[in-house]
Amino acid sequence: MQITKKQEEEIQKIKDFLIENGITLDLSLKNENYIDHDESKIVVYLGQPHKHIVYTALHEIGHYFNDLSFDEDTHAATVIGEVLAWDLGMDIAASIGLDIDHTVWNKLMIDCVGKYIKYPNN
Repeated sequence: MQITKKQEEEIQKIKDFLIENGITLDLSLKNENYIDHDESKIVVYLGQPHKHIVYTALHEIGHYFNDLSFDEDTHAATVIGEVLAWDLGMDIAASIGLDIDHTVWNKLMIDCVGKYIKYPNN
């Protein structure tokens, strides 16, 4: 898949932010997105549309820096954590100068959070 210079710059801004915070970005061929606190890395599936790669990385960064914790691990707490990670990801995008297509962002966020609402053990 060929990427444009702008797309390359977007990924680099994310990588630079992560490097400044001692974290690496691993663009993976495996269909999974997650954070690994032990290895200080964020893994994002490369087989998504470019904007989804960027927005998913920002969402995972939101999880990484979210310091909110709940006394109980409930379905509601999981959904709240997901929403907060998306919100923090949006703040990080603004802080590193990434333009966000709000229509795409909101659809992806709603789809992803919706899975946690529909499938509580996701």
